[in-house]
Amino acid sequence: MSLKVINNFNSCIESIVKKHFFIEDIKDKEPAEIKYTDGEFEVINHTNSPIDFLKIDSCIYSSGDTTRSDCAVYDNDTFCFIELKCIKPKNFAKKRREAEDQLEATIRDFKDKEIIKGKNLEAYVCSNCIIKVNAKYESITKQPRNKDQETNFLFNLKTKLYYATKKEFY
Repeated sequence: MSLKVINNFNSCIESIVKKHFFIEDIKDKEPAEIKYTDGEFEVINHTNSPIDFLKIDSCIYSSGDTTRSDCAVYDNDTFCFIELKCIKPKNFAKKRREAEDQLEATIRDFKDKEIIKGKNLEAYVCSNCIIKVNAKYESITKQPRNKDQETNFLFNLKTKLYYATKKEFY
């Protein structure tokens, strides 16, 4: 896949050949990482091609830049920006807005630099709570849709906005 290089772009890409994997971002000031057993965001690959994983926060952008999304996964057709939020339900609305803002800023920057030209764009707000007893992730089942933001992303960014903890590639 030919993506334009910015900063240390190439060193932030990892090609994943597994059909099923997870993404996790629990270490402060470090990039999101791939896990094969459990994590915050699940990726299922139904294709015969690898899926590329791009570390955005703390790799392309410095960890001090809190206005960017955590990572992205993509294939030849679709580019999916992901913001992972492991939060308490009482902070859900505030953290969801933060996630939407981070995704929007990252997408605008990538579009301005023509990094994602000609791709189907998706953005994921992934909200989870970690259960302290067994350190497993539990998705917040109340995923209220922000219809205004969905419309904003679709018309202004040409990006489908999802509130989900999983992406499947077909």
